[in-house]
Amino acid sequence: MIKRGEIYLVNFGKKYNSEFGKVRPALIVQNDVANRNIEFVAFKGVSVLPLTSVICGGDLRVLVQKRNNLEKNSEVCINEICTLDLSRIDGTSLLCVATLSELSEIDMKLSRHLGLK
Repeated sequence: MIKRGEIYLVNFGKKYNSEFGKVRPALIVQNDVANRNIEFVAFKGVSVLPLTSVICGGDLRVLVQKRNNLEKNSEVCINEICTLDLSRIDGTSLLCVATLSELSEIDMKLSRHLGLK
């Protein structure tokens, strides 16, 4: 079962205009209640944030240092939240898990980006 805060390889498909494409790391941001029940619902969408190895910082990025199977320092792209079918996530490719500090910064920046704070 996937869990919030885990980073997996995700197939974003063919790049379209400014959208992210290709297989790349992504952070699971969907809550674990939804993750636990995904097998029991008709629409198996999972909300993720893609990562990029192009480091630029700022209010819409959170740095994740390379570790475990994440091969490069990367940034979580806060403004690129998307929901993809569960089949696009390679469940055997857990790269690493975000730290509590990283998740806290992601939550804060995502809430601000969505106008919730």
